[in-house]
Amino acid sequence: MTDPIFTLHQGLLREAPGSDATTLRTLGEAGIHGAAQIADMGSGPGAASLVALRALPEARVTAVDHHGPYLETLRQRASAAGLSARLSTRQADMADPGFAQGTLDLILCEGALYFLGVEDGLRTWRPLLAPGGRIAFSEVIWIRKQPDEAARLFWMEYPQMTNRTGVRARVEAAGFRVVSDFVQPKSDWEDYLGPLGTRAEALRPEADETLRAVLEGAAEEVALFRRWGDNYAYAVFVVEPA
Repeated sequence: MTDPIFTLHQGLLREAPGSDATTLRTLGEAGIHGAAQIADMGSGPGAASLVALRALPEARVTAVDHHGPYLETLRQRASAAGLSARLSTRQADMADPGFAQGTLDLILCEGALYFLGVEDGLRTWRPLLAPGGRIAFSEVIWIRKQPDEAARLFWMEYPQMTNRTGVRARVEAAGFRVVSDFVQPKSDWEDYLGPLGTRAEALRPEADETLRAVLEGAAEEVALFRRWGDNYAYAVFVVEPA
């Protein structure tokens, strides 16, 4: 049986708030150029991979995700865009992605590092970085000092959630330093939640009880952002070993 989460997300371009413009800014602030070796960890259907391949015509990208259908979608999109020659895909766990030590110029992780935790993830990936290599990741953060109760209750499922300063502290605790960080624009949420909400409504008429519960969760996420989106945001952190 297909996981209802994957049923909901099938066909979506992104699995977290983001945009091509934000990925391009991230690549620029990471200082990536030339024949770089890039890993897109938790790639989903590969929006960031495709942006990197287009923006960096000499780079090679390996997309890593545990869900095979996402990688198949990415391969199809890369083929249609004429980018397949520089793309590899790997169905694997981000905690054990199978790269040789010292081989990656950039590890890119949009909206997925929370699966490992900032400190554990950075420590796990550090040996994979080539000299001068960097990690760029996005993380949901509080942007209001005292979040509203409704927002706080919704995000209780991610107890490690903190603010920008808190993420910086975790980066330092993992033995890294922040090269650059910025808060993503609200439009990045719209690019993610708009298609998500549309997909949920399309599935609703024929959904079984299990899928309906997932669809209700998606609707709650969309409604929460509409009402309380000034409480939280996604932010990008570009970091390197200290």
